[in-house]
Amino acid sequence: MSLANALFTCFVLFSCHALFGQIDHWETILYAEDTWHYSVDNQNVSTLWRNINFDDSSWLVGPGGIGYGDGDDQTEIDRTLSLYLRNRFELADLDRMEGLYFHADYDDAFVAYLNGEEIARSNIEGAFPGFDAAANGLREAQMYQGGAPEGYQIDKEMLLNLLQEGENVLAVQVHNFDGLNSSDMTGLFWLSVGVNDEEMEFGTVPEWFVEPEDISSELPIVRIYTNGQYIPDEPSIPGSIEIVYNGPGELNQLSDMANALYSEISIERRGQSSLWIFPKNNFGFETKDELGEDTDVSFLNFPDEEDWILHGPYSDKTFLRNALAMYMARASGQYASRTRAVELFINDNYEGVYQIMERIKRDKNRIDIASLNSDEISGDDLTGGYVIKIDKGEPDWLSRFDVVGSPGTKLTYQYVSPQASAIVPEQEAYIQSFIDSMELAFEASTGVYGGKHYRDYIDMASFIDHFLLTEISKDVDAYRLSSYFYKDKDSKGGRLKAGPVWDFNIAFGNQDDCGAATPNGYMYYQQCALANPFWWGVLLDDEGFRNKCRCRWDELRGGPWSDDAIFSYINEQADLLAEPAARNFAKWPILNQEIWPNPVVTGSYEGEINYLKDYLEARLEWLDTNLFGDCNLVSTDESNTKEISIFPNPASPGDPVFINGLGHENILAWQLMDIHGQLHLENKGNDPSIQLPTHLPDGTYVIRITTSKGSVLSTLILQH
Repeated sequence: MSLANALFTCFVLFSCHALFGQIDHWETILYAEDTWHYSVDNQNVSTLWRNINFDDSSWLVGPGGIGYGDGDDQTEIDRTLSLYLRNRFELADLDRMEGLYFHADYDDAFVAYLNGEEIARSNIEGAFPGFDAAANGLREAQMYQGGAPEGYQIDKEMLLNLLQEGENVLAVQVHNFDGLNSSDMTGLFWLSVGVNDEEMEFGTVPEWFVEPEDISSELPIVRIYTNGQYIPDEPSIPGSIEIVYNGPGELNQLSDMANALYSEISIERRGQSSLWIFPKNNFGFETKDELGEDTDVSFLNFPDEEDWILHGPYSDKTFLRNALAMYMARASGQYASRTRAVELFINDNYEGVYQIMERIKRDKNRIDIASLNSDEISGDDLTGGYVIKIDKGEPDWLSRFDVVGSPGTKLTYQYVSPQASAIVPEQEAYIQSFIDSMELAFEASTGVYGGKHYRDYIDMASFIDHFLLTEISKDVDAYRLSSYFYKDKDSKGGRLKAGPVWDFNIAFGNQDDCGAATPNGYMYYQQCALANPFWWGVLLDDEGFRNKCRCRWDELRGGPWSDDAIFSYINEQADLLAEPAARNFAKWPILNQEIWPNPVVTGSYEGEINYLKDYLEARLEWLDTNLFGDCNLVSTDESNTKEISIFPNPASPGDPVFINGLGHENILAWQLMDIHGQLHLENKGNDPSIQLPTHLPDGTYVIRITTSKGSVLSTLILQH
């Protein structure tokens, strides 16, 4: 077993509670900028090149980094299939040493050896990769982008088996993904030692060096292992995940055994612009059983599922914007991804603060619509359920209509569920025809096509909530990107619903153009390039829609979107994140940097939180005063907020709560949720009253009632 595999086994099986002994301080033995022996013509190099006694006197010599010269290399080389590096160093007293720390910044892959034994690798396979071996995928060096090198830890027992008093050698091989066709190669490597006395034998550690410690955090700790393999954007690779969580208010230790989740996984990097712009990446993973088959898991109060996302906020220095948007959507009664802030380690490297999120998909605990099997190609079976989106990427079909402001540029749609690879022709034809008919109704001067008004095609309540949340956040990608929609079977309502909401990383004032950082105005009219679906503009010109928006706004602002509710959530999360934020910004030192598209740089985590709150306070105030519409002009049979009455409201736990104002024969189902999206009660069928259990705590709850005409949402306040 190689040392890298031994380290992997140690952490996965035993958590390595005592990785290092008593360390007084750390010193650096080898620096990337030191002079290295290197070789670029490695076809005929002996396989013993990584050993101590190999004669490297004929090799080239130069300071590191060594590579193709893109700003992070002191020594430039011509294109090569591989780069071999060696550096000798002397050790006088092994008894001083309690641990080693190897750091690497590289493009695209490496394997490192200490006295001939492997100590670390990333993004390449094979016991001793040959000179012409290719990396598993692309990987950009991080430090020139403001990131930090990867770190690999070696404990005292292992270092004593590898090192010797006198001469030692660190040897590293570097490989590209695309061989001679690759545009970049670089290798920067450091070796540091933890010593148990106050003497100083070597050099001071680099500024970015963070002493390894047994981290204590109130956040759950997530550990992912891939056996040293680099995680590409595709395809996914196998690995495992462990989560440590000891309960609310308890500290979680990095060295604790996994107690919230242990599972095999497949994992890949994900994202579009964020994947290529930011060194802190997002990941998607699926939980697997021991046979490699997908398996549903429940952890940290997430309902059972297999598809998950690790969102790594980078330009959002609060780590909260996505989580805040999801919280507000759930508080309004719409489904949105549940979120949980965690601290993430991948192959023992600290990656920072992340948010675990649910991947958008059809599921009873996510988008709760009917499944659509490939043999459901006629009648009511064919009418649902579908999930589609408007987003970047290759479209699955084009609208007949142009986007706003770009004549000749068609609005595009993509399949989400069923996926493009699974949807059958009859289902494609149906959903495309449905959307086309809806758009033709929006385009018609009467608003009618096929005997139906455009209001009959859409679930108005969901479109209103979607619009209001989009406008609160002034999301620069609003309407035209990351816009999801779904449709259930006609027998279950059958109207197109807007949502779930997605991707608010550069929202809530975190955008330096398009008027997004100013609290005034409507985002729909302030897009840089517009490119919005034209039918949002039709809705915004619809007096009925405008008046209903005003009604819904007033209702939400009186409950789940009140200042108290929103700012209490932000403050609670910020308090929880303050200490982990310090570790995150030690890993990613960007607090004093303008990271696209930051409109301001505050220089502190507290400052970032205050900026978010200041933006929201001003934005909410502007909408309170200026939001269009007049709720008094909405008749009872038109208003989403006046279709039902809930009495008593507020209610006491145990009180019968009555729903009135609907034709009860049309009620298909009702659900009672808290503002975090946790489902507490549900029932299907005609049931005009709800008996609340006495154990429900005080708070604001959301009642969703599904009728043959769509969904009706209202809030319920429960208090003793």
